[in-house]
Amino acid sequence: MRKLLTIPVVLGLLVIPAAAAVADQRSEPTVPAGPGTLVFADEFDGTAIDRSRWAIHSNAEADQCLGNKGNQQLEWHTWDALSVADGKLTMTARKNNPANGYEWSGALITTGQACGHEPSKPFAVQTGDYIETRLKLPADKGFWPSTWTWNGNGSNEQDTYEFYSDNHKALYLTNHQSPGGGCTYQSPTDLTTDWHTIAQQLGPDQTVWYLDGKEICRQGAYTAGSSDALILDLFVYGKIPPAVTSGSVQIDYVHVYRP
Repeated sequence: MRKLLTIPVVLGLLVIPAAAAVADQRSEPTVPAGPGTLVFADEFDGTAIDRSRWAIHSNAEADQCLGNKGNQQLEWHTWDALSVADGKLTMTARKNNPANGYEWSGALITTGQACGHEPSKPFAVQTGDYIETRLKLPADKGFWPSTWTWNGNGSNEQDTYEFYSDNHKALYLTNHQSPGGGCTYQSPTDLTTDWHTIAQQLGPDQTVWYLDGKEICRQGAYTAGSSDALILDLFVYGKIPPAVTSGSVQIDYVHVYRP
């Protein structure tokens, strides 16, 4: 299973100076100074997800690698939940009965740890990598998008962000590797009204998170395993299920830089 808890994990709370706490609300992406060499990027150009780079099966998902109700996820992952157009990936969860026992379809894409369905061009995150995602978060309650890493057992999982759409101002940022640590970042503004870039520097001395190029959390170090996959998802949250029948997150790009 991906997590040990079924509610947002907050292992530490960062006290942010007022000047640093104001999120950049510009619609254009901001690029941190000197993140390193770009070693992985998907700009989501074209008309379909690149299946040579992404899989929808993940061994983080307990039910046939496509669902995980034990983690308060209501969705079953399907390729139909992914669409690419106008330079964006749209992940859409729908209440359309995709599989036995699942009312919701949803989205997960991974670069590895895919239960034998690994993409032909897999990618593994390494210590020191800088991961950033530019995206527009869902506004309707009941949805749970994330960017994270997975080594096959969760012992060093890194959550670049988790967002629960019933709370438009909170980002959950967690380093699950012992001693790890995490922060709940409270934005002064609604995070669903504009595009944002959320990023994480993966150690090796400390793990640091950024929102629109500004540091918002700093916690413990990260050491990668031999095959830590990169995952992006849109889950349907069982604790606060949606009142609507569909919801989406839009992703402009995902980048990984290496020092």
